[in-house]
Amino acid sequence: MFIDDTGEVDNAATNDDERRFASITGVIFEWGHYYHTFVPNFRDLRSKHFGLNKNNKPPVLQRRAILGKEGKFSALDNTNNKRKWDADCLQMYRQHNYHVITVCIDKVAFYFRYPKWREEIYLLLIQNALERYYYFLKSRKGVGDVMAEAIGLKPDRALSARYERVYQNGTLDLKAAELQSVLTSKEIKIKPKKDDIAGLQLADLLAKPSFDHCRSIYADVPAPRGFVSSICAIMEDEKYYRQTNGQIDGYGRIWRPRIKTAP
Repeated sequence: MFIDDTGEVDNAATNDDERRFASITGVIFEWGHYYHTFVPNFRDLRSKHFGLNKNNKPPVLQRRAILGKEGKFSALDNTNNKRKWDADCLQMYRQHNYHVITVCIDKVAFYFRYPKWREEIYLLLIQNALERYYYFLKSRKGVGDVMAEAIGLKPDRALSARYERVYQNGTLDLKAAELQSVLTSKEIKIKPKKDDIAGLQLADLLAKPSFDHCRSIYADVPAPRGFVSSICAIMEDEKYYRQTNGQIDGYGRIWRPRIKTAP
């Protein structure tokens, strides 16, 4: 599972929407499809639209750089190029076999419901993401690991410590032995951007749209529009992890604190 966080994942909470919410999104691939199909197709997509660098590699995709049309992504200033990129990007989102899990928290509402809460918000997000990953893997009799992108020595060490804590101690709902039965490593893999990990780039591209989509469902925040709404529709229709009866809430979309009337 490739993970990426969005929003303000620290413990501070205000009524400002920019700091009130936080999330983690995980993208899950089956190993064979990832390496033999997604990785080469993802490379071809990038080289088709943005060319190759001096090392004969396409640029690493980063949502913020794409939106800002930085560097190689300045090609998207051209309306025709942008239209073709959007179409091919949506096709990429549709055609590949992966599942999405997004865990979101409204920190203000959570602290109001649990005023004695003293743990880290980020730890709570990781616990919930790993719980859903456990159920996903168990239902398929599979095993897996977790990977994140490096952002700096101190935060990377903190993330590693949080992951190991959950691995060693379990969660409120899962014993450590249960998690360990499906996770192949006691350590989270943390890779730098320069390693060009396709799964981490996909997680980065999907995390913010999924975060905004969840907020529109659970927190009455305006829904994404345009191209982003098309991404959200694909996740909602096909890619979110869901129960056998099609229920996504509590499986591919997790909102904390729980809302009894969640769709």
